[in-house]
Amino acid sequence: MTLLPSRLGFGVSGPHGTALLPSRATRMLVEQAFEGGVRVFDSAPAYGAGEAEKRLGRALACLPRSDVFVTTKAGVCSAGLARRIRDFSPDGLERSIRASLSRLGLEGVDGLILHGPAPLELTPALLARLSDMKTAGAFRHLGVAGRGAELDAALETGAFKILMAPVHPFIGEAARSRLRAARGAGIAVMGIEAAGDGPPPLRLPRKASDLYALARRLRTGGTDGPRAAMPDALADPVLDGLADCVVMTTTRTEHLAANIGAMAALGAGG
Repeated sequence: MTLLPSRLGFGVSGPHGTALLPSRATRMLVEQAFEGGVRVFDSAPAYGAGEAEKRLGRALACLPRSDVFVTTKAGVCSAGLARRIRDFSPDGLERSIRASLSRLGLEGVDGLILHGPAPLELTPALLARLSDMKTAGAFRHLGVAGRGAELDAALETGAFKILMAPVHPFIGEAARSRLRAARGAGIAVMGIEAAGDGPPPLRLPRKASDLYALARRLRTGGTDGPRAAMPDALADPVLDGLADCVVMTTTRTEHLAANIGAMAALGAGG
């Protein structure tokens, strides 16, 4: 039985870490997700230099803590619009976790996910420090986010109970086998990028938050990978046995409602 309490998760990321979307809109979407049966909520210090975590924390203050499964990440944080700071040292990870808990307003999170560590960064000293912080109550379950064989190195340590990885239809058979093997070994899989890693469809912005997607498309030149149709793509990884939970994000209440409805209608539940 998976440790994740819902098959759909909501990510407070992207425009939720910027001034393009009002903080009250983030809170309303989190509350709408909870009312629709979503119990898994994810963020990271890399999203808006901690702004996304602050927003999630304010939204969670209105919800029963025992009814939600909160994950955040460590190892990569942001400074400004484009700069990323990578630090997987034991001291760096501890500083990151402490800062995240302060922004979230929590004594501990349910899942701490290392944000794409390379195999050489998973040192015995780091794993020992993380074990100490888990014992102290900073987090309940350790996870790792990645896209390829670096996930294998993390899972071989035996320290990780959550795996976060892309689950779109184009990931290839090697990735599919990895995800199924992880689930078979009792590792909970949080799927991301269910529609693919390509840019969202180009449309004229109707509100300020739409500028985030437009900026991403312009920055990448629309050259990212292919995309599948939403929202049905959310349920497929669960139905196919690739993921226990699929994490999505949006700035639109109608999109969130459609995603919740599609997941439930296809038998994947909330």
